[in-house]
Amino acid sequence: MKPTRRLMALAVILIALPISAQEIPSQLPDPDGRPGDTSKPVKVYILAGQSNMVGMGNLSGAKNIYNGVYLSSDPAVPSQPFQIYKVGNYKVSTLEVFLPNGATTQKPIMEGFFEVPQSGNYRLHCGSGDSSYCGMSVNGKKVYDRKKGHAPVNEEIRLEAKTRYRFKISGVTGTAPRFWMQKIDLLGHGDLQAVAKREGKFPWLVDEKGNWSVRNDVYFQEARLSEEGKGSPLTATSNGKSIGPELGFGHVLGTFHDEHVLLIKTAQGNRSLGFDFRPPSSGRTDPDNKFESAEYKLMVKGVRKTLANIDKVVPGYQGQGYEISGFAWFQGHKDSFSEATIANYEKNLVNLINDVRKEFKKPKLPVVVATVGFGGHNMAEKFRRILTAQMAVGNPEKHPEFTGTVASVDIRDYWREVDQSPTNQDYHYNRNAESYLLIGDSLGRAMVRLLGGEVERLTWEKPVKRQTDGLQTAKPTEAEMARSQQALQPIIFDGISAAYIADQRYNKSLAQESSGERPQRPNQFLRGSIYGLLNCYHAAGITEFDWKAFGPDLNNVQWDYLSFDPPEKLPLEKGNRFRKVTYPEGMENWVSPKFDPTGSGFRKGLQPFGQLDGKMSPLSESCAASFCRCNEKPKTLWEKEVLLVRSTIEIPPLKPDHRYRIVVGGAAHVNSGEGYAIYINGKLLVESKTGVAVRQGGQPRGGHVYVDILDEFRGQKVTIAATTFLRYNHPRRGVQPPRGHFSMQMQEQKLPPIKLVGQ
Repeated sequence: MKPTRRLMALAVILIALPISAQEIPSQLPDPDGRPGDTSKPVKVYILAGQSNMVGMGNLSGAKNIYNGVYLSSDPAVPSQPFQIYKVGNYKVSTLEVFLPNGATTQKPIMEGFFEVPQSGNYRLHCGSGDSSYCGMSVNGKKVYDRKKGHAPVNEEIRLEAKTRYRFKISGVTGTAPRFWMQKIDLLGHGDLQAVAKREGKFPWLVDEKGNWSVRNDVYFQEARLSEEGKGSPLTATSNGKSIGPELGFGHVLGTFHDEHVLLIKTAQGNRSLGFDFRPPSSGRTDPDNKFESAEYKLMVKGVRKTLANIDKVVPGYQGQGYEISGFAWFQGHKDSFSEATIANYEKNLVNLINDVRKEFKKPKLPVVVATVGFGGHNMAEKFRRILTAQMAVGNPEKHPEFTGTVASVDIRDYWREVDQSPTNQDYHYNRNAESYLLIGDSLGRAMVRLLGGEVERLTWEKPVKRQTDGLQTAKPTEAEMARSQQALQPIIFDGISAAYIADQRYNKSLAQESSGERPQRPNQFLRGSIYGLLNCYHAAGITEFDWKAFGPDLNNVQWDYLSFDPPEKLPLEKGNRFRKVTYPEGMENWVSPKFDPTGSGFRKGLQPFGQLDGKMSPLSESCAASFCRCNEKPKTLWEKEVLLVRSTIEIPPLKPDHRYRIVVGGAAHVNSGEGYAIYINGKLLVESKTGVAVRQGGQPRGGHVYVDILDEFRGQKVTIAATTFLRYNHPRRGVQPPRGHFSMQMQEQKLPPIKLVGQ
């Protein structure tokens, strides 16, 4: 046989053979459905971290965050804060029109060409106000027509990307109008259904029948969130309704090993390395705090419990034993909240690696670390510092003791923006399944390299880099800003806000908010669907519908106040202290306008009422929220647990087409405030039995004046009374010095025009 033919024959043989256990190709093979080799010990990998290791990549259900992608021919329209593209290239000509009396007149015809960046179905709009009475055609097809006294008629049209279209605008006198268009067939992006089944990426995740493929050689065991453990052969649904890095990681390691692979995931959300996962070698900062280092211990417990029951966990286990083969770490968000945990992240991560190796008696245990990737290459500085620390442990020059056994994976390229993702959750990578797959795949390939295997890099299409990424743009002048806002107004009023109002997700709440009807479950937070509508208006420079101060300044009101410790005790380490208490004798009716506080123990004072460890100190030096005001020094000392305040004030007449609310200050941050109740003329306006929980902070709290209590404000005077409680605890740090800050303000809002569907 000639040498060339020998090589060709050898190539055919190699193609026919299964992939070597030491080679990972760029595109993984489909799972063959067979279990792992039971004659060899099970390969065990530990996956640990916080919520992003738990897994937040959506399986399905992604909806496009936009009601439409908008395009405009006006060069003054900004591309932010909405996704707006610029299209069109004008030339203006005139058409000679012959009139019945024999005279002629000139009418402008606006002609030109445009291209769209995305193929799809579009609806075009031409002009605004008086300039909207015109017609428009695209490639000879009428797509827009509006006559005086009538609503516009829009004909939907299919447009293809990278195709030149001729347009004509006619029937206009005066200034040539600008046109804009809305892409209306928007699909959701970024969930696993879209990524793998619609877009065809990661084909090994889908079998020939279009179902999620199953790896019978890889078993996934969740050992932290489920008390008794919960597992299955690795598939897209092993983690429930979302995926984490385990899916990409497991497919790579399953391809690499002939043996059966066991993935043990022990991860919990909102956990820091510097506190919750604090490794033994880092010592303790608070030996009396039961939460410090608790997550590290639970991680070890979960792994040991799983391995003790491996015969019940791994299907077909035949007593072949196991080998702990690697450790994967994906975490970092929680540590960004504290300067101490940021500054010590590298030291704590080194200690974690060493302690895990010591715990399982594997001094050279391979370890892979995924960095944080929030914001991609536009990452905030606090996360960049954590990323630097995470990359350092895999750098042989900085940590030669880890050479060849620790690898760090920079995941910033795997960040996907909101418009490419199922939702807006930056701390969960916008719940983008592709991000989690790429992170897991990269961790798996890094692990294989540490184990001595040959690895090709996964080929994947990087997202198009935005023009604004990494650029420092000059701040627009006031004139430029005003021009941009004016150019946006037609799109805002006739497009974005109209689509927002029509959206079924907001339609019901918009109707309730604008009518003033009290919902069945009033929310202590005051931002509703109208708040989203206001954000649209703000982009166009419209502020007339913003909340504004109403009535007298309550900071200048002399309040009758009383603080006392109730007989109904609650342990200081307990939060949510709002409860029914026994008032001092004679004060049972203290909220009534008829109650006379004179001689009953009430004193006079100005708001804010507050204390921090017994002193009139601000709760926060950094709070800049005007509705919160906890950065202000209290004017009156709030001495004991329960605070009662009341005052009778003169209220101006209420206006039609407006709504009103009372905003509570000093309790808008996570773990900073407690529940409260506000009364108007003795009637309950609003009650909140809880404080501010995790991720709820930064919103104004208080109560709206609903129609069922509106009449109480019709007179010249109203009695406002409120009660709240000091806080003594922190969920993680236990008992803390007492703290409280409380104030109230009345506000009014002119209702924006909301024409709901069917009206």
